[in-house]
Amino acid sequence: MKSIYTILIRKPVLLILLISLIQVSCTKFVQISPPPNQLVTSQVFADSSDASAALAGIYTKIYSPTSLLNFGNGGISIYTGLAADELYPNGGNTNFISEYQLYQDAVVANNNGIIGTFWINAYQYIYQANACIEGIPPSTGISQPLKNQLVGEAKLFRAFFYFNMINLYGPVPLVTSTDYHVNESMPRTSVDQVYQQIINDLIDAQSLLTENYPVAGSKGRPNKYAAMALLARVYLYRQQWANAEVMASQVINSGKYGLVTDLNKVFLAGSNEAIWQIVPVPAGAETTEGQLLVTQAGVQPNYTVTSYLLKAFEPNDLRKTNWLDSNVLGATAYYFPYKYKLQRDGNTSPKENYMIFRLGELYLVRAEARAQQGAAHFADAIADLTMIRNRSGLLPVNPGNQQDLLDTIYHERQVELFCEWGHRWFDIKRTGIVNTIMGIPGNICALKGGTWDANWQLWPIPFNELQLNPFLTQNEGYQ
Repeated sequence: MKSIYTILIRKPVLLILLISLIQVSCTKFVQISPPPNQLVTSQVFADSSDASAALAGIYTKIYSPTSLLNFGNGGISIYTGLAADELYPNGGNTNFISEYQLYQDAVVANNNGIIGTFWINAYQYIYQANACIEGIPPSTGISQPLKNQLVGEAKLFRAFFYFNMINLYGPVPLVTSTDYHVNESMPRTSVDQVYQQIINDLIDAQSLLTENYPVAGSKGRPNKYAAMALLARVYLYRQQWANAEVMASQVINSGKYGLVTDLNKVFLAGSNEAIWQIVPVPAGAETTEGQLLVTQAGVQPNYTVTSYLLKAFEPNDLRKTNWLDSNVLGATAYYFPYKYKLQRDGNTSPKENYMIFRLGELYLVRAEARAQQGAAHFADAIADLTMIRNRSGLLPVNPGNQQDLLDTIYHERQVELFCEWGHRWFDIKRTGIVNTIMGIPGNICALKGGTWDANWQLWPIPFNELQLNPFLTQNEGYQ
């Protein structure tokens, strides 16, 4: 972590925000010149335009440039898809060595740029969220409703980044301030403590945000239901089944969302199923996943769907025909994800927005939470499952016992949420089936070749971070 703060904070801290916000900055914001090593929050967040620009910088950094995969613009979906059983890399870009390490779950800690980039990305975003959380409340030039919205968004962002970080790396430093003297030598924080901060942030965000989206006609900035959607997922991961059910139900029963019956329209901008989408930047761009996954006819895809994922779909599952496509080269059909269907068409307003949370996941969260609470809840769990299956053209199921019901839900998550935000990779770990999927530790992995090591469920702490911060420790199984 020291490298992040050495680069970004020992220079005038406002410069970080200025660079991040270059496309959305205002004159007053540019003219501020704070002294070295200080964040002059009274100036940075002097009024609503400055504060809004500071928060907008998080969106800009997450989704720009759209030609590169990083923490927030498709990297988690694709790279965890490689680590799990969803995707195979065909060598279509310059990160092939690092990607193949991820595919074989044999990451070399000091020779994998993806691992280090994700870490740096996340802490850059967390730093900016912390700056907003610290600097906006004391400002006298911002209305209270706008303060609530901006701080609520920043807390949702921080919770979202930490949720992904602990599921990728395990314990990570819990940075909640902009004080680099503290942050540069911070040790790893337990997963339990980080999860508690995530829950606290999401409860705060839920209370600060309103039911309405900040920009009329767009879901590009979150409302309170976005915070509740992530909180439902977090409660599920923490095995707080009743809380997960209650939180998911509030989103489902809000009346603001509905399952989109035409699967080809689920990921369109403003989709009725979308709870939170990020608008691609710059203008004229579509999603990064669309650019990298969708392939012209006659060309081998950059990433191919594995035979294991293909076999997971039941006959007549509309998700296979609508959310996958293929190119045939010779006698071989190469399947690739096709949830996002557009590459870059030059439209001023993108037709597809990058989905963060959607209603389909919430039905599956509630189904699992209900199934975990015992036989009295099975009928309701099956009803939720049936909603997703009906939309996919499949008949209802009626599992005979709790484990059969849970297995059915996990399978439904596999084919509904494939290649979305690491769901499959996180699911096979949290449900304890990763060794079943990957093979007996120490033996040859039938799925991918090589030898599976159960320690590889977590990615290594980047080598450079260990060198710069002696208080960090490496995950087991890595040099």
